Amino acid sequence: MWETSCLAAQKSQAVGVREFQPQSESLAGSVLLAHPGLRDPNFERTVVFLSMQDAENGAFGVVLNRPSGKRLNELMPNEELGELAMVPVYLGGPVGSDQLLLAAFRWHEDAATGGGSWSWRHDLTLETALEMVQEEGTVLRVFAGYSGWSKGQLEKELTGTTWVVHSPGPSLLEPDLLPVLWKGLVRTHGPVFEFLTDVPENLGDN
Repeated sequence: MWETSCLAAQKSQAVGVREFQPQSESLAGSVLLAHPGLRDPNFERTVVFLSMQDAENGAFGVVLNRPSGKRLNELMPNEELGELAMVPVYLGGPVGSDQLLLAAFRWHEDAATGGGSWSWRHDLTLETALEMVQEEGTVLRVFAGYSGWSKGQLEKELTGTTWVVHSPGPSLLEPDLLPVLWKGLVRTHGPVFEFLTDVPENLGDN
């Protein structure tokens, strides 16, 4: 069954910034943009799709913009992969980096608001992935590892300057946008962020 970001607030607002209200809602279905000042090598300049955020169980997501440079058939050479053979593998995060996660995403238009939301599944086997890749509108991705937060950890980070919460649009998973995905999304959050994304990573280069 597809997971859905069925948040009334998301359906009623334009794609862009979302306010974090820790007592009122889950941010599942949003993306976390690494703050331009974040220097943690695990997440610097990353775009993380947040699949789960629960007050008791913590949070779970995958990094969308770190391609590994490998295809699934390189990591599973002994499997009959069919159409999955050439699917690119992304580095989903620092947790369980020796594990592969097959995920499917689908964009749903909301005619009433002119917006929409993403639905997702992260529990795919090779068999179900082979079936779903045939479905129109389904975007299949493979991740090595994932991003995880223990109870209360993400909520604490969201009160600081670690992440910028963003409501993604339909072009989120366009392969051509991958090299500029982080910068393009962060810059939509205003002039200060536009300036910060232009600051060289190595200030000695300035």
